[in-house]
Amino acid sequence: MRTTLPVDDTVREILAESRIEGLYLHLPPRQLDRKVYTAVNAVLERMGGTWNRKAKAHLFTSDPAAAINAVLDGGTIAAVPKVIEAFFATPADLAEKIVTESDIVDLEAGAEVLEPSAGDGALVRAILAANPGVRVTAIEPNAERAAAIGGDPRVAVVCSTLEEFAETAPRGHFAACVMNPPFSIPGQPTVWINHVLTAWNMIAAEGQLLAIVPSGFTFRQDRQHENVRQLIAAYGGHEELPEDAFAESGTRVRTVLLHAHRTDITT
Repeated sequence: MRTTLPVDDTVREILAESRIEGLYLHLPPRQLDRKVYTAVNAVLERMGGTWNRKAKAHLFTSDPAAAINAVLDGGTIAAVPKVIEAFFATPADLAEKIVTESDIVDLEAGAEVLEPSAGDGALVRAILAANPGVRVTAIEPNAERAAAIGGDPRVAVVCSTLEEFAETAPRGHFAACVMNPPFSIPGQPTVWINHVLTAWNMIAAEGQLLAIVPSGFTFRQDRQHENVRQLIAAYGGHEELPEDAFAESGTRVRTVLLHAHRTDITT
């Protein structure tokens, strides 16, 4: 449920002087008192904004104009839901190994590759290093990380959840998909399965799926795990990744790599 909170008149005055450019909100070009800035920043964060050091502005996942106008007109915050994250960056050496040992190196120039959980862009960089001719669509819901991925004309960055992107994305479009999905989030302990299945439906015939997933894929006995095991067994296989593959990201969760080729687009 959306909540509203009162906004101080001083904060409203600062917001009224601010400038919006796309997804960025630039505060007035003058030094703000620390207490005032803290109050303004708290309001912007409550609305979903994140300070972007490179742009020297607050970055939103969608156009903040309507929300800012609501604050100015009504004096309250229309809070937006925050994305619940389960982010563990893919180590660069692991990203390189996964991509260079895949079919991505043989894709034709202009082929479309999907990275639906792009994070800080490790897999995106590995994809382009292995095959400079491909184009990558990188999906990342965290606005600050999404902004950091951009800059390469071969990469289309979409600041969105995979679920939102999939609502309008064409089925059977991408020549390959490389992903390190969130393993679990509150209320969705196996969200990675949903992400893998969603991505699978976006892959074209003869396209390849590569997905880093928790090792529970190999042994858990509930219907969801059994179904995804059957899918992967029918179109490919899996291999265990090193036990400490994600140690530098702050977790020692055991992982496996799924690999599958989509030989049709009807399954």
